[in-house]
Amino acid sequence: MHFFSRYSFIWRFPTEQEKAYDEFVFPANLLSLRLVTFITLFGMSTFLMIDFFRDVDFSIVLLSRMVVLSYASALMFFILKRKPSPRFVTWGIVSIAFINFGAAMITATFARMPGYYITNLLFLIWILVAAVSGLNLRQVLLLNLALFIIFVIFSQTAHHDPFYSTQYPHLVVSFIYFVIVATVLEYRRRKNFLQFSELTEQKKLVENLNQQKNKIITILSHDIADPLNSLTSLVHLQEKGKLVDLDRENFLTQIGGELKNVTGLLYGLVRWSRSQMDGFVSEKKTVRLVPFLENIVHPFKATASEKKLGFNLPIDAESTFYADEEMIRIAVRNVISNAVKFATPGTVITIESMGEPDKIIICIANRGVPMPPELQRKLFTHQLPPAEGTHHEQGAGLGLVMASFFIRFNGGNIFLDPTDMHGLTQFRIELPTAYTETQDVQIERLISNFSK
Repeated sequence: MHFFSRYSFIWRFPTEQEKAYDEFVFPANLLSLRLVTFITLFGMSTFLMIDFFRDVDFSIVLLSRMVVLSYASALMFFILKRKPSPRFVTWGIVSIAFINFGAAMITATFARMPGYYITNLLFLIWILVAAVSGLNLRQVLLLNLALFIIFVIFSQTAHHDPFYSTQYPHLVVSFIYFVIVATVLEYRRRKNFLQFSELTEQKKLVENLNQQKNKIITILSHDIADPLNSLTSLVHLQEKGKLVDLDRENFLTQIGGELKNVTGLLYGLVRWSRSQMDGFVSEKKTVRLVPFLENIVHPFKATASEKKLGFNLPIDAESTFYADEEMIRIAVRNVISNAVKFATPGTVITIESMGEPDKIIICIANRGVPMPPELQRKLFTHQLPPAEGTHHEQGAGLGLVMASFFIRFNGGNIFLDPTDMHGLTQFRIELPTAYTETQDVQIERLISNFSK
């Protein structure tokens, strides 16, 4: 039983995998149908010329051969002009087998054909079905069994020929042999499919890893280079003695805010990288919302003042959430960073909260250029392209991916909240206020989706 369970895939894959397998073998099966149809056309034409010189009723032979040739020609014309469905390919091969065998029984009965004629043709059809047709093992077994049963019934009722009875042992042995051949061929086809699927998955994984690597490099080059360049300029001016105390203070304040953002960014990237590996563990606790948001917003005030942006935080002082504080900090920081980046100068960024049973809702809204619908569909995915802010700030599109992952990892949710106000973009973040068992199920599903 262990043997059959281990190699059960030879008979059939699970439903979804079987559909993928059918698509994988379809080009080869279509070629097999064309080959079988061509062999039928060539064989019937050759037999027709040979039978003209034999002592048989040629009118019956001619009629049966012409029916097979007409059907095979029509089938060949159709499959060359149009791309048939996988089901059509299967039934095309089955119909070719039956029409050949049916014509053989008619000629054997009414045209005085020798006994070996129909048995030899049955062997030929079995060989084509098992080795050339491309049918899967189930179909090969059923088709060959059906042809064998039809032959036995035919030899016992319609055409009593002592020769047929002597051929039963040979037919049984041949049937078993061809089933074994079909099993081996099916095993090879399905193993090739499994190897192809594994290589495809590995290719997707490598492409995703390369995509993440490229985005991280882009983030580092854009977001870290600017404050380092500013710091280099500050040191250079200081060495030249061209800085007065006021300029130095303003310069240091600006660089300090940028470096805080860069530090948070680097920490976020490290946590993001760890989240893609096994053994990543969160440290959940109850967090007060007001000081949590104030600490996040503070480093952005220098950048916001350059764009003349204001912050409005109408938040209940008693609001709390239950999650890994650092993960949610990274997530909310990325959303606020985008709000600052894409806000129209002179507007206000609003961060407000609402309490609901078992969860708290944080809404982060800004006013700016409306997000196109095609970009809205790509939010929280690696497909989101880089974009420039209203002051030509650079981005790489990875921030919302990290934000989405960390929030959902903590049993929350994030989405773009549709609004009727033109130019208003509002992100809605939902976080649990206490531990629930459904969080573990959500985390399991989330990690499984990301691992794929």
